[in-house]
Amino acid sequence: MNKHTKKWGSGLLAAGILVGVAVVPVSYIEAAPSKQQATAQQPGVSIQWNGKTLATKGIQVNGSTLIPVAALRDSLGIPVSYDAKEATYTVGNGYNKLYIMSSSSDGSYVNVNGISTRNMGVKQIAGKLYIPMSLLKDYLGIDAQWNTAQKTVILSKSQLNPITITSQSLPVSSDAKVSYKVKYPQISGGQLNPEAQQAINSVLKKQAEGVLAAGKKQVAEGEPTVERPYAFSNDFAIAYNQQGILSIIMEDYSDTAGAHGMTARKGYTFSLADGKLLQLSDVLKADPNYKQFLNSDLKKKINGPMMNEGGFGGFKDIAANPNFYVTNSGVTIVFDLYEYGPYAYGIPEFTYSFAQLLPQGGKPFAGQNE
Repeated sequence: MNKHTKKWGSGLLAAGILVGVAVVPVSYIEAAPSKQQATAQQPGVSIQWNGKTLATKGIQVNGSTLIPVAALRDSLGIPVSYDAKEATYTVGNGYNKLYIMSSSSDGSYVNVNGISTRNMGVKQIAGKLYIPMSLLKDYLGIDAQWNTAQKTVILSKSQLNPITITSQSLPVSSDAKVSYKVKYPQISGGQLNPEAQQAINSVLKKQAEGVLAAGKKQVAEGEPTVERPYAFSNDFAIAYNQQGILSIIMEDYSDTAGAHGMTARKGYTFSLADGKLLQLSDVLKADPNYKQFLNSDLKKKINGPMMNEGGFGGFKDIAANPNFYVTNSGVTIVFDLYEYGPYAYGIPEFTYSFAQLLPQGGKPFAGQNE
C-alpha cells in the first residue's frame, strides 16, 4: 500500500470477522453497538447470486444495503485475505483491490489500490465485516440490484468491456535519498480500434511520465538526504469499465521531507470507440444545462461552514472542463488539495447520480459509445 494511504485506526479486527464468529485478538475489545446503529439496522435481507439464494444474509443500515465480506469469498469466489502485520483485509484481485481496516473505535477505512476516493460505507457489525452494494458495482465488477418486492439483493457479474488492463511501471532508479514508484495502466483487446488503443495508452503513459519528470525536477532543486529522503509514487483505480466507456482515477503522491506529502488526483474518462478523452459535457450531453445545478449545489456544500475555514476562497463556478471521474454511482467532481479547504479536509470530492444530473430518460455518454 502507498504511504499516502489513510492512516488506519488503532483498533484491529481479527480474522474471525470473515467467518462471522466472535474470534478476536487479545488486544481487541469490541465496543457495544450504538443505539443509533441498533435502531437504524433492519432485519437480514436475502442475497441471490446467479439466481441462487445464499445462506448468508445481507443487512440494511440507514437505507444502505450491505453485503458480508464472507459471502464474497465463500459464494462469489472473490479473493479475501488478511495481513496481520498491516492489520488490513484485501478484497479482490487484478487491477482493483480493496484494502479495508475496520475499527470499532475509529470507524472503517477503505481504499482502492491506495486511493481513498470517498466514504465507502464499510461497517463492522456484530463481529462481521460488511461492504455496500455501491462498492461492489463501482470497483469489484459485481452488478448489484435491490428488489424491493422480494427484499432481496440480486448479484451477478457485471458486463465489462472486453479489454485487458495491465499495470506498467516506468524504469527509474531509486536509492536511499530518493524513491520512485511510478505506474500507469495500459489497455489492449482484439475488438479495440488500434488507433483508439494507442491514443488512450499514450495519454495514460504521458501522465505517468509527467509525475516522474516533476519528481526529478524537485530532486534537482531540493536537497534530499538519507535522513530526510524524498519519495514519489502513484497508483490508479478503474472506476468504470462498461458500455464502451473507460473511466480511470490516477493519483500522484510526492514527499519532499516537508511537514506532509502532497497528493493530486485526476480522472480520465475515454470512449473506447475512438479513444476520445471525454469532458464532463460529453458525459452529460443529454442535459446542456447541467452546470446550473452543479454550480448551485456546490456553492451550498463548499461555501458552507464545514469547508469555509482558514481564509480559503469560496466556490463561484465550476470550471469549463472540471476534473471528474465516472462510476456506476454517477459522476464524481474532484477539486485539489487546498483549493477550498485546509489540508486536513483532504481532497474535496462530490458525487452526483445520473438521475440528479440528467432529465428523466436521459442517458449518460449520449452518442459517445456508438
